Amino acid sequence: MMVTASAGDDDATIEFVLALARALHRYGTPSHRLEEAVAVVCHHLGVTAELFATPTTIIVSFGAPAELRTRMMRVEGGETNLAKLADVDELADQVALGELSTRDGLAALEKITAAPAHWGRLVSTLVHGITSAAVAVFFHGSAVDVAAAAVAGLIIGTLGLFLSRTSAQTQVFELVGAFAAAFVSGAAARFIPGVSSQVVTIAALIPLLPGLSLTTAMIELATRNLISGTARLMSAVIVLLELVLGVAIGERAAAAAFAIPTNIAPVPLPWWAEWVALVAAAAAVTVVVQAHRRVMPWIMVACVIGVLGGRGGTIVLGPEIGVVGGAFALGVLCNLYARWLDRPAQVVLVPSVFLLVPGSVGFRGMSSLLGRDTITGVETTFAMFVVAMAIVAGLLIANATVSPRRVL
Repeated sequence: MMVTASAGDDDATIEFVLALARALHRYGTPSHRLEEAVAVVCHHLGVTAELFATPTTIIVSFGAPAELRTRMMRVEGGETNLAKLADVDELADQVALGELSTRDGLAALEKITAAPAHWGRLVSTLVHGITSAAVAVFFHGSAVDVAAAAVAGLIIGTLGLFLSRTSAQTQVFELVGAFAAAFVSGAAARFIPGVSSQVVTIAALIPLLPGLSLTTAMIELATRNLISGTARLMSAVIVLLELVLGVAIGERAAAAAFAIPTNIAPVPLPWWAEWVALVAAAAAVTVVVQAHRRVMPWIMVACVIGVLGGRGGTIVLGPEIGVVGGAFALGVLCNLYARWLDRPAQVVLVPSVFLLVPGSVGFRGMSSLLGRDTITGVETTFAMFVVAMAIVAGLLIANATVSPRRVL
């Protein structure tokens, strides 16, 4: 993305722009939005700059073509932290409007980066169990399925707490977590009457599924950020394969250790349980993405509107394309939020779209392919891409209908 202004660059300004780009990437900003946000800041600061962002690299060139100063930064996919993302966005506005100097802005940016997470580790671990239990309700699980899913999700959250200490341990978290989910689900089905191991396994895996990464990749591809979108898409596919492999190993280990009953038909909970689960899931996802507490009511409302819109769209358009209705309603609400409160729409959009993304569909497709059920696997995997593209279409139409007037 190219930005041109008449004023020259200075070292402090360049240093601030680089730190801003790194911080936005670290806290989960998609490449196309990162490029646009940095471009806006550069324009206000009077900086001539070209920016290129991918999930692993940020390249920024400053100055006129004859005197370019280029910096390439190797970056890793950081945690999704929407509270810090909102703070960084507010700081960028202050610097762009001249309320803070670039040196003061750089110092404030370092404080935001060094600050502890908005939600502590204990709470972040506990919400894994709440999320898994809520998802078990959405999958029409019985009361014992919900309880077993909560325990399995809590175990995975605890594993994530211990496996986040080094990069080598972090790289095997999905594989180990999938193994634990399948093994614990098999053990629960063996010793607790009425537990469906399939429902519990998928519900426990929901926090690990890369549905949000898949949807972000499709958005980047749709906005012609082809390199970034392709890289993110392949990363999501690799995570799905790791989860499928971990589940396969866990299921076979559980089958070798226990006589697991099959063909358990869950007894669904009453209709109102889904709405209780939806509110609980919205609160839990707020913690998972580290959003501010003050945003939680907006996220809950957005989740309800997204689900209602998705169900209405399903009635009219069918189960795969119908999610476009939920994504459109969700996008309009988030853009109105950004207009009214002058805050990033991403803060509400990311956690609420979490409940729409097709991660479980992709997992089932990859599982079918691994089990050599090629036809079912291809059909389910294709359905995953259709659902993801329907979400992207709904969000893009919402942006064209109601502009958020903001980049993030």
